Amino acid sequence: MVKVLISLSVLAATATAGSVTELPESVTKLIDYSINPCDDFYQYACGAWHNDAVIPPDRHAIDTSFSKISIENQAVLSKIFSDNTTKLGEFYNSCLDTATLSSLGLTPLEDSFKAIRSANTTLDLLIVAGELVK
Repeated sequence: MVKVLISLSVLAATATAGSVTELPESVTKLIDYSINPCDDFYQYACGAWHNDAVIPPDRHAIDTSFSKISIENQAVLSKIFSDNTTKLGEFYNSCLDTATLSSLGLTPLEDSFKAIRSANTTLDLLIVAGELVK
């Protein structure tokens, strides 16, 4: 009885679903109609896209939705990094100033090294580590 009800439900759903008579333009513009789909269905279905797509030389593939998100994220990050009023901006800019970094050497880290060297117990070292992460 259950099998009959399920079969009838599937039949009713299929009958009322209607049918697609035309593909959307976003799909048809990707099709290469010069290819026989029985010979190479992938080339038939995506061939026009392959012929028209421009893949940048520094990339091996392209995904328009993820590329767009990546470009937008990069713009947001660049704005954050270039903002000199924040610590993040200062840190980012300091990484780019290699001449100053070379001249300073390890001097900016001396206080941290002294604190680590002064730890005599495991507890002292954990306290110093906690202070350094702030």
